[in-house]
Amino acid sequence: IHHPNEIAQNQAHEGCADTGARIWMHNNFLVERSGKMSKSSGEFLRLQLLIDKGFHPLAYRLMCLQAHYRSELEFSWEGLQAAFVRLKRMVRILDEIRAQESNNITRLLAGNLDPFSGLPKPADVTFPELQGLSEQFEVAISNDLNTAETLVILERVLQTKRVDAAQKMAIARPILDVLGLGPFDEDGWKVDPKMLRIRPKAATITEAEIETALAARKEARAQKDFATSDRIRDDLIAKGVEVMDGDLLGWDWKLDV
Repeated sequence: IHHPNEIAQNQAHEGCADTGARIWMHNNFLVERSGKMSKSSGEFLRLQLLIDKGFHPLAYRLMCLQAHYRSELEFSWEGLQAAFVRLKRMVRILDEIRAQESNNITRLLAGNLDPFSGLPKPADVTFPELQGLSEQFEVAISNDLNTAETLVILERVLQTKRVDAAQKMAIARPILDVLGLGPFDEDGWKVDPKMLRIRPKAATITEAEIETALAARKEARAQKDFATSDRIRDDLIAKGVEVMDGDLLGWDWKLDV
């Protein structure tokens, strides 16, 4: 049966009589109720299928984290899309926070920051609201890995107003690490919003063609040629590209789910 077999494999691999792992934990099932996912239909749910449709793998991780590991999780494309939007919002805020940390080098030389991460140590965070959120994180994640509540706490950390960016990241970083929503390196957060913009396999236009079209649209708008501007926008929409006027990214893939 399954568990003794797992134990036997573990003992053989480790060369020990002990069970190796002291704690065994099971995720509950991931279910898909539409009936469209099956080997016979040729659209079996694999991570590569999500990527081919333009979803970043972190969106799937976030979707899973929104449910407790003991709870059954129902997969739907709408649910994945909602998780993807939530992930993009978080990454956008993190990118803004990183841009605010330009004074970290001076503070590092002054000895006020952790030399490994370039951030204040969580124990040295002085902002009361962040201190409280850090304590809430410890309680939530220690409560049988309550990742859904931990995500809410993370978003509250990121949305805290009138607080030093480095102190904010000192609390956010360990939460992101625990949830596997990094990655980080010695320079800090490595994910930027553009990294989440994966080209869908079915897309008929390249990123270079999109940028060229947007440049032409910008020129048309400058010349007050709004008919041409609208035509370019509509053509991009027809090819699966969502034009985002006023947004720093300017455009994103419009994913059909």
